[in-house]
Amino acid sequence: MSAVPLLAGSIESMLARSGSTDVGAKADAEADRRTPPLTPQEEPDPDNKNHRPPSIAGQVPRGAPSWWDRPAKLAILVGLLLLIAYAVVSGQVVSTGRRFFAPGLHTTFWYGMTAYAAIMYIALAWRIVLWLRYKPMPSVSDAELPRVSVIIPAFNEGALVRQSILSVAHNDYPADKLQIIVVDDGSTDDTWKHIEAAVREVEPFCNIQAFRQPRNMGKREALYAGFQRADGDVFVTMDSDSIFASDALRHGVTPLVRNPRVGCVAGCVEVLNPHDSIWTRFLRCTFSLSFKFVRAYQNQIGGVFCTPGALSVYRASVVRKVAKEWLEQKFLGRACMTGEDRAMTNLFLREGWLTAYQENARVWAEMPTTYRGTTKMLLRWARSNIRETIVLQRFLFTPFRREHLTAFRINMVLVLSTLIVPYLLVFNSMALVLMHPEYVARHLSLVAVFGLTQAAIYYRRERDSNWLWLMLYEMFWVFGFVWIMPYAALTLKNTGWLTRGQQRPAPLPAPAVTASMPAPAAVAATVAATVATAVAGVGRTGSSPMTAPAPRTAITSPSSNT
Repeated sequence: MSAVPLLAGSIESMLARSGSTDVGAKADAEADRRTPPLTPQEEPDPDNKNHRPPSIAGQVPRGAPSWWDRPAKLAILVGLLLLIAYAVVSGQVVSTGRRFFAPGLHTTFWYGMTAYAAIMYIALAWRIVLWLRYKPMPSVSDAELPRVSVIIPAFNEGALVRQSILSVAHNDYPADKLQIIVVDDGSTDDTWKHIEAAVREVEPFCNIQAFRQPRNMGKREALYAGFQRADGDVFVTMDSDSIFASDALRHGVTPLVRNPRVGCVAGCVEVLNPHDSIWTRFLRCTFSLSFKFVRAYQNQIGGVFCTPGALSVYRASVVRKVAKEWLEQKFLGRACMTGEDRAMTNLFLREGWLTAYQENARVWAEMPTTYRGTTKMLLRWARSNIRETIVLQRFLFTPFRREHLTAFRINMVLVLSTLIVPYLLVFNSMALVLMHPEYVARHLSLVAVFGLTQAAIYYRRERDSNWLWLMLYEMFWVFGFVWIMPYAALTLKNTGWLTRGQQRPAPLPAPAVTASMPAPAAVAATVAATVATAVAGVGRTGSSPMTAPAPRTAITSPSSNT
């Protein structure tokens, strides 16, 4: 039974983590063809101030399916069908599981978890209704577009930062309304050379400036330095490992123009390198759910609670008001180095603004290709997810806004429950597996049956055979990724980036199931104590406006910024 509420709530918790037939292969190819081709640069027209080359060299997403994709998907499909058939024939799914529980635990655990599963599936039905009503806003005319400043912080990104800059410079946006600011956060490789090369390429037709931090000071400091130099009415933040679609800026700013109550907008992030490894294949599917389902339904209640670092759009006036507080944020007595996107979104929500999502504002972000790299990224996201969910509770039940307030509160309480309850259920199932090996079949069959809910949502949107990777991901998550959220809760004070400038990363715990795994009660007690301590220590610091934008420069050296 424990897999039922786990899978009912796991779509929301993916925000913190994230063809076998000819038909499927054609659908996959069609999905790749929908991405804009990037062609070689044209010469700028000096008589047209708004002219720019239409695109850059390359292709997104990168790569193509491997020869083993179709056989692997076929194997997953066959295994899934065999598992479901066994579950149905043996009665594993409909079994009450009484023989796995002592009589006393049966009433307190079984019925309690059944009630939780029912609540989560009712919530899922509500979210699906909202999702089906979602439509991105159509773009506005050039005359209505605001002045935009795009801030790109970079650290040891190498050649990819040049592609990121060019994708912004070549966007379908009036050149006289676009400003690009690139901040090299003390890189120790050749990143600055690639930034200089990009600046030289786009200077003839684009307002761009780049500068270097005197040392590696962190992503928040780099963004803050960019905010200080920006003079647009709208700030757009972009990761230096990301590539904008040619119309991303135009679509991204549209909600701010059409609805004066919208304060910030989340773009739609997709995986730049989906064919590099099994891990990027997993992430391609989870990103689709996290953005094209989760943020789509959140948009309907004006409650997108995380605008992503790869593409976030903010009203500049609000950023200038809260930026100092955002920069100096502390949690459990330590400066917050990660989760800057979720933290900024929280501040917009607290100030009473609606938050939106634009599916047609697309961006492709490079993802890690190994298990170790993926778990580092998910661990960093999990820590910031826990922290900012706790911070949000400080104002959630205050009258911080009028629109959709009850719906937003209900959704966030459900989100909070998915940070705790599913993991207790998984650990309980693992304990049952250790005591009753025959429980493995029941557990996996439930994961498969209820994982099909997410696969159906994915297929409804993407219409390709990659839903089979999602099914494999669900199976693997129970054993290979489930440890991440509890470990993040136990190590909240560790504020390192993990994948950014860490010379000697700390060893990660093995994902294997062992008898020494923490008991559910112990994990629950630790999480509860951490939450209580954090909520008590989180307070409002006074917001102070930013300083006026610094004078424009093209490229500045480290000495000019000390």
